[in-house]
Amino acid sequence: MNQAIRLNINTNEQSYCPIATCAEVLADRWSVIILRDIAIFDQRTFRSILANNDENISSSVLAGRLQRLCDIGLLHHKGDPAHSQRKIYFLTPPAIDLLPLLIDMAVWALTYASPSEEPIPLEKIHPQSQYSEKLIDHLRSLHLS
Repeated sequence: MNQAIRLNINTNEQSYCPIATCAEVLADRWSVIILRDIAIFDQRTFRSILANNDENISSSVLAGRLQRLCDIGLLHHKGDPAHSQRKIYFLTPPAIDLLPLLIDMAVWALTYASPSEEPIPLEKIHPQSQYSEKLIDHLRSLHLS
């Protein structure tokens, strides 16, 4: 399934750069952190993301980024049957396909920008690891069913 991400950027074939397009999709720190919180920490409502986010995202920033991620096709939401005003956010196939990139970002940060002097055994978090494959399989079953 090839779903196009809806962007408000110039995708002219003559000036198209896939890295610039990906950077535009991820756009800012908060979008990446929200995707992480939903995918890895299973925080799928506004309140759970807000309450469990260690980076202290503000409620107005969170609301704006959730809307943007829905608008560009990385998230969608459904109403919570247990609470009429609560939305449950789901990753879309393009968002799940971004997970290896997010894991690669974590590997890079642990390798080159870790606050710890102790080396991290990369075989435990390598992007092609069993963890990565199991996580993506789990997310497909949770978010796409």
